[in-house]
Amino acid sequence: MKKYMISCLLILSLRGFSQTSETAIRNIVRQQQTYWNQNNIAGYTGFFSDDCVLINFLGLYWKGRKQIESEFNKINECCIKPTEVKLEVLDIKFTSSASAVTHIKETLTAKADYTVPGGVVNKGTVNHKFITAVLEKKQGIWKIFAMQVTQVVPFPGPGR
Repeated sequence: MKKYMISCLLILSLRGFSQTSETAIRNIVRQQQTYWNQNNIAGYTGFFSDDCVLINFLGLYWKGRKQIESEFNKINECCIKPTEVKLEVLDIKFTSSASAVTHIKETLTAKADYTVPGGVVNKGTVNHKFITAVLEKKQGIWKIFAMQVTQVVPFPGPGR
């Protein structure tokens, strides 16, 4: 009976851990969406660890929160400010009590026409990306440790 009670308590405590950690990670994603839409680059990048690696949808490799913030600031006027983002957490998988992998669907909508290398993005244009983020919990705080962003390009199909 004691073993049964201990097992039940362990399961309940792990479930509580999972819900609390999952809520914290979902809140990070929600806050990042808010900061992007407020054009608050420092707020958006504040959730990255100091040694985070981000590979953006163009394949550029950015290392460290400071570089990530700097690079986002460089493209802010052309490519962030005229957009609105919606981030949807698809799943969260805990690899330990202090690390998790989450998959996020990004929907980016142009609020105005803007120029990018190679062309113009017209107001109302919507594109989609998938984000894989690895988060670590240190000293009770979840931070993004690694992120990979992949642009979704519709498959043209055979004969196209």
